[in-house]
Amino acid sequence: MQSVVAHCSLATAAANPRCFSLSLAQQQAPPSQLLLRNHQHHLLLCQCDEASSSSSPRLLASSASPFFLQSHDRLRSSGETTGSTRDGQFCIVATSIATSAPPDLPPSAPLKQEGDIRVVKITDDTISLQGRSLERLKYEIEYGLKRGTTDNSYLVKGQTHTALIDIPDQAFSKAFLETLATTTDLKRLTYLILGHFSPKRVESLVGLADALAERDEPLQVYCSNPAAQQLKSVVPSDLLEKRFIITVVKADDNLDLGGGHKLQFILTPTPRWPDGMCIYDPATQLIFTNKLFSAHVSAGNGFDLGGWDEYGEDWRFFYDCMLSPVAKQADAVLDKLPLIAQFSTPTYQGKRGIDVIKTDVKFLLSSILSKLNIPISKSVRFSEITGPGDALVTAAICPLHGPIVRSSLTELFREYRVWTQAKLKQVEEATVAVIYASAYGNTAALAQAISQGISKAGVGIETVNAEVCTMEEVAAVMKQCSGFVVGSPTLGGNMPTPVKEALGVILKDDDARSKPCGVFGSLGWSGEAIDEIEQRLKDGGFSFAFPTIRCTFKPTQSTLQICEESGTDLAQAVRKAKRKQKYSSSDAQSLVATNVEQAVGRVVGALCVLSAKDGDAESAMLASWVSQASFVPPGITIAVAKERAVEGLVLVGGKFVLNVLGQGKSAAASKQLLKPFKPGENRFGELPTKQTESGNTILVDAIAWLECTVTKRMETGDHWVLYAAVDSGKLQDDRTLTAVHQRKTGARY
Repeated sequence: MQSVVAHCSLATAAANPRCFSLSLAQQQAPPSQLLLRNHQHHLLLCQCDEASSSSSPRLLASSASPFFLQSHDRLRSSGETTGSTRDGQFCIVATSIATSAPPDLPPSAPLKQEGDIRVVKITDDTISLQGRSLERLKYEIEYGLKRGTTDNSYLVKGQTHTALIDIPDQAFSKAFLETLATTTDLKRLTYLILGHFSPKRVESLVGLADALAERDEPLQVYCSNPAAQQLKSVVPSDLLEKRFIITVVKADDNLDLGGGHKLQFILTPTPRWPDGMCIYDPATQLIFTNKLFSAHVSAGNGFDLGGWDEYGEDWRFFYDCMLSPVAKQADAVLDKLPLIAQFSTPTYQGKRGIDVIKTDVKFLLSSILSKLNIPISKSVRFSEITGPGDALVTAAICPLHGPIVRSSLTELFREYRVWTQAKLKQVEEATVAVIYASAYGNTAALAQAISQGISKAGVGIETVNAEVCTMEEVAAVMKQCSGFVVGSPTLGGNMPTPVKEALGVILKDDDARSKPCGVFGSLGWSGEAIDEIEQRLKDGGFSFAFPTIRCTFKPTQSTLQICEESGTDLAQAVRKAKRKQKYSSSDAQSLVATNVEQAVGRVVGALCVLSAKDGDAESAMLASWVSQASFVPPGITIAVAKERAVEGLVLVGGKFVLNVLGQGKSAAASKQLLKPFKPGENRFGELPTKQTESGNTILVDAIAWLECTVTKRMETGDHWVLYAAVDSGKLQDDRTLTAVHQRKTGARY
């Protein structure tokens, strides 16, 4: 007799509800509804359809569902249920049982299954199975460019064994398993290598186990220790024991598949992905990098055809969202990956005599071979002639998301270094500590959006995943940071232990009370953890930079916008405090505009209001750095500061309205848009407005409006310059001239 639910997280149970029978103990009458809670405080709501002491309940909802337990009349004392699955007996302890009629819950939306799996041949021995979604797959901010995504797995066929590297998200599970069965002989599949694993991939893992059920020998799983712990917490123990053998990989371990495919494992943990691991295959010079060098885009043939012009912004956006908040760890990871492209130009540094001649020969060969576009399966033998022996000579980067990187390999790896160094410089100047734990990924998504807002404001970030760090590390980060936020889910009405311990460290730090802070978290029912953190910080005399953020289940676009704006507010508070320290009254002369700044200030532009909307997220800003940029098609440029709330809504492909203000008619709009706003607050207040067909806001009192689509963005220091094509527009007042914003200095607006 074993407790299946107690060993299985509800994320798994909700994704893979199995039919089972229950016989109720200690109950005189069968309940109409069961609220089951396991030892990890995961909740499962079942409905008993038959009025008997033995019935077959069906899953109504789970704590992973957006409609879980919105209301209950009363809860009764605990009882015990026993039953069986097809894999054997189990015992569930129901700590709470609802006996009232079930609440009127809207039906949970069924998970959309993506059916497009593309098979891409990389070499004779290596193929990629790419699950493709042409639409925005998920709510997290890294999908904000809306270019779709791919979820990539890889099959490496050695002389004696075959290995599958990574499994896809549950949205691709069914189609992936069908394609896998037609692509390879599953009887030869010996190894599953997990460079990254999350509960959202459990369905694919369980499906793979079912597909291999007729085999006598279990599948051997190679993964990092955090991934192994995750597997044990979310996959039923009986399934793990029968179908899988888990091997925890250590630094510099390898796995021989035969035929030269001696896979090398490189552990690459970060706070967001503590289980991160890269795999290098010397036989093909391919490196499988899981989340690193990924991009959420589904265009193309599976490779990076079009190079940096086509995918550069996608790679940069993914980096900014996912890796810029963990710049220190990203820098350490890049040090572990001395990648160099096949046929890259050799260096002459330290070369003398005959070595210079050898380098000349390598230079000529590299220059010629790099232009020939030789297939990867054939290029390996040539790269042995031109490549250095102390680096990972790489034919292509194979990430978890987006195109396989070959033509842009050198540029992408170089830019990762550049971006990371820029973020490290911000960390040296001022940092905000983002301390959190996440049960189902929702709190992590909030932390990610807050980090994005902090980063946009030019302040460094120290990300601390309380689940995988020590309290000594928390204390060290708190000593160094200039502000902090704490995020937590609520599990069974309680704060998770790692967050509770981290909060204790913060409360003991006397210096922390002078630093601006914030609280955030996700909840499924009551949210006691968020309330407790907020109250204890208030009682301790801490100063809050933004109102506490409470998110019920999955965040919406509007919630993520509030998080991003809150992060920016906190970062601005940190910068303001730093400026106070830097400039004293004796430094007043340094605040006087220079001749250059005064001259730049004489460049003027039309005074406008830019408004943009994406789903339920909307924002606006007063803008004067506006100019016409083209006749055909009619186009404009507009500069948007990186820390503006509206910046995240005007990405490439996004639409906005430019409201042109008139002379003598701009006072009301200017006054409204220049006042401080709370995160997520309506920017227009009582100003009269109307809507375009696409839902963007037009000011009724504007003399003209233009609805535009962003086609290009260029990074210019602390601003983004947008080039946008004008889709439609209207002159509403032909008698009034355009308002112009006159300035005395180019150092501020």
